[in-house]
Amino acid sequence: MHKLLYVLVLISTFLNINLSFSEESNLFEIDMVDVSLISTLTKLDKDNFYVGLEFNLKPGWKIYWRQPGDSGQPPKLDFTNSKNLKSYELQWPYPTKELEGANILTNVYKNNVIIPIKISVIDIRKTLYLNATLSFQVCKDICIPLETNLFLKLYSGVSEYTDRIHNFELALSKVPVEYQKAGIKNILINKQSKKSLIINIESVIKFPAEPLEIFLENDSNYIKILNISVLENINNNIKAKITLEDDIDRYENLDIIFVKGNLVATAEDININDASYDSIIFILLMAFLGGFILNFMPCVLPVLTLKLSRVISNQDSNHSSIRINFFLTSLGIIFSFVSLAFLTIFLKKVTGEIGWGIQFQQPIFLFFLIFVLIIFSLNLFNLLEINLPGKLSSNINNYINNKKYGVAFFEGAFATLLATPCSAPFLGSAISIALSSSFYMTLGIFIVLGFGMAFPYILFIIFPSLVSILPKPGKWMVHLKYILGFGVMLTAVWLSYVCIILVGLKIFSLVILMLTIFILLFTKKVIKNKYGFVLIVLLLLSVFFTYKSKILDNYSFSKNSSEWVSYNSDLLIDYINAGNTVFIDITADWCVTCKVNKLLVLNSREFKDIAKNNKLILMRGDWTKPDNQITQFLQKANRYGIPFNAIYNIEHPEGIIFSELLTITAIKDAIQNLY
Repeated sequence: MHKLLYVLVLISTFLNINLSFSEESNLFEIDMVDVSLISTLTKLDKDNFYVGLEFNLKPGWKIYWRQPGDSGQPPKLDFTNSKNLKSYELQWPYPTKELEGANILTNVYKNNVIIPIKISVIDIRKTLYLNATLSFQVCKDICIPLETNLFLKLYSGVSEYTDRIHNFELALSKVPVEYQKAGIKNILINKQSKKSLIINIESVIKFPAEPLEIFLENDSNYIKILNISVLENINNNIKAKITLEDDIDRYENLDIIFVKGNLVATAEDININDASYDSIIFILLMAFLGGFILNFMPCVLPVLTLKLSRVISNQDSNHSSIRINFFLTSLGIIFSFVSLAFLTIFLKKVTGEIGWGIQFQQPIFLFFLIFVLIIFSLNLFNLLEINLPGKLSSNINNYINNKKYGVAFFEGAFATLLATPCSAPFLGSAISIALSSSFYMTLGIFIVLGFGMAFPYILFIIFPSLVSILPKPGKWMVHLKYILGFGVMLTAVWLSYVCIILVGLKIFSLVILMLTIFILLFTKKVIKNKYGFVLIVLLLLSVFFTYKSKILDNYSFSKNSSEWVSYNSDLLIDYINAGNTVFIDITADWCVTCKVNKLLVLNSREFKDIAKNNKLILMRGDWTKPDNQITQFLQKANRYGIPFNAIYNIEHPEGIIFSELLTITAIKDAIQNLY
């Protein structure tokens, strides 16, 4: 009777196991380690799921990562004899670096570790037979090579998660994910020397406080790191120096795994930027040329022409006076570029959003420029006579009328502000390097940009006699003054157009009316005129009725074009994956160079014919207002300013990027190189 009861209990236990789990596996076990195949599911009802290799290592014993380092062999699996298996992929959690003896660095796992395996099955209606041949090394003082067979059987049916799912989730949290999915915006690697790299990592969120760990590879080659030294760790930016054992010269790009606390990210094919002495000289030369060319861009011409007219009118001054005048203008330019550098670095640390000319996306900045330009132009037309308290007015007039010091510094600073929406040749590349580099590199490039823009004035400092080659002053200067006033007013009108797009016509009208009242209150001709008070009252009434009126609320400039698709990052990827060729134009209403490109190239009949004949999809992004999607797109392309033009297809998913000044020839050449 007892024997019969014992047999029934065994049968019941066997049936219960099969009915509850529908899973069979085996265990390989020796003194130093046991290993088994485990599953996240009890039965097969999904095309894709995870199984795993679980190692339980005795204290002091270890196995190796897929890149073991200076010694050891990683675990290797062969599922050749399996059934209903479509594909599999090992997901390697990041390892621990361990120094074994003199300069022997290895990447190891200890204690308990699960290596997840992503499984894809052929038919979920059939049983999955996993038959794996496993070979691995287990090491302590010596390494012991081992080989075994493991199997796992999953029957088809309604499944539940096994009790090992939490262990799997923990293991998967240590598997690196693509850096964009981990919240990292940009990874930049610069070569400092043959055996050292500088890495900059920018994130959209604050980094965890834990220590930094980095693993480097080039295809299948493991690159040994001797030391990692964190140079900066401020908010969302980490800068570190990596010292290597071998020369980096033979590598052009790297795969990187980045670990900091619970942040585990990977990036492939990151270019190594050569930061050697020769390349730094080239970058600075490019910055100098970009700054110099800014003098001839339409954004700067109003202030530059004003400067020349003042110099011509003061042509008879001695060389000392000429030198001081041009020195102050140069100082204003360089000071402004240094200020822009510090502002850029500050915004980069605080917000992570940076770009050349993005201050033109801010209405307050535009209103300031408009106000200054209006004052400038009214002064040139002799229509403005400021009525300030006696002593203050006297001091200001003495300053403005002083031909040595006057407004020379202000002219340089203001010219720099007006230059920021322009993208001259060489400037875009220099700015991109500056905004993606370290603090000192950013500051250095901006200073050289300032020297480049100030170079014409520096020539007059060195050779003040050059003033003699300029035209002699005469009555024509009076007419020039009015022409310049008209040019400055046109600049104010252009900025007003941009401002209306940003804030709407109603708010713009209110602000301009209030600025007009403010100017009139300090104008002698208005205050002394018997109708001045009436004029100010009428303007105040205009402010009131404009505020109450709803007519201007919905006013906007029509900018839609049926030829261009609005930029969308997901749509771009869909177009590329579908085999289309996409031409992208990132523009803004405050970008003068963008307007030139449209006028000369993008709106031309020849470009439209090229687009039609080559079946190009035209996609345009408008960066007039802040747009995070466009900002991230530009930064991913390592560009921080506009215009940005590029062409994409399945063969060139990273795009062929054009110069700031677009040409039909460059577009034709790019299309020929697409395939």
